[in-house]
Amino acid sequence: MIDSLLERARAAAAAVRARVAAVVDVGLAAVAVTATVFVMNGGGHFHRRHLLTEARRHLALVLRGRRRESGLDERIVNEAPAAYCTNVTEPRTARGESPGYRLYTARWAPTPRERRRREPRRRLRRG
Repeated sequence: MIDSLLERARAAAAAVRARVAAVVDVGLAAVAVTATVFVMNGGGHFHRRHLLTEARRHLALVLRGRRRESGLDERIVNEAPAAYCTNVTEPRTARGESPGYRLYTARWAPTPRERRRREPRRRLRRG
């Protein structure tokens, strides 16, 4: 009986995965992809190809190896710059104006109140 526990657990997990449909929220994926790319690239600047790579990684993680509908990664990448990125490209040539060569940075809503750093309290010495 103990030897078959692992097989039973794997069979139960496969049954649960078969019933649960993986749903991808494009807006939420765009936020996650933008945040990850912003943090991972030095200086917070990135290109569209970075968003596309991270969108594909995100889909692989969310869908857990299942087939995805075609163009889903492109929809995420199109949503991300439109909603959460600012174009910071200074095109010096015509090639720099093409979408693949544009340089972006993340655009987040400002926080309502900026947090101030507290200075550490000094301990009084006794004795």
